[in-house]
Amino acid sequence: MKKIGQGWQYTVYDLENGKVLKKFHTWIRAYFVIFIEIFPFKNDSFFAIPRFVKDMKRKADVSFEILKRINIPQEWMANPKFINKYDFEQDKVVPLHDVFEKLDTDGIKKVIDQFIQLNKKLMNLGVIDKSFNITRNYGLNDKNEIVLIDIGELFDNKELID
Repeated sequence: MKKIGQGWQYTVYDLENGKVLKKFHTWIRAYFVIFIEIFPFKNDSFFAIPRFVKDMKRKADVSFEILKRINIPQEWMANPKFINKYDFEQDKVVPLHDVFEKLDTDGIKKVIDQFIQLNKKLMNLGVIDKSFNITRNYGLNDKNEIVLIDIGELFDNKELID
């Protein structure tokens, strides 16, 4: 199992079977990731890191509750299969930051159009990926369809989405 990525909530491992494992950060790992990768870009005090770690878990809890309440087609999210409360497997996809490096302007525009269409569908269900980080939170599956790969920060407050 090879590590292929890391975000503020998860480390991602290639299972070499067309799937990835997303392993939720322990408190210690979360402190390290936030300090090294996120902290330098914030104007917050070092002492704010515990709040970031707590927020990381709270956002995941909210997102997974949304997934239980709202019937989002699994293929829109790379078919997540939960192993436990926080860890899950997903289809391995190509993140859009890698896709964009290989496309010309017209190709990128087509992918962005797909991104917009997927987010319209999600919004019609009352859900959105709050960060809209197109290059990191979305990817292309083996059918060249846009999928949401970061499901740990979903948002469903319709009054704030509209």
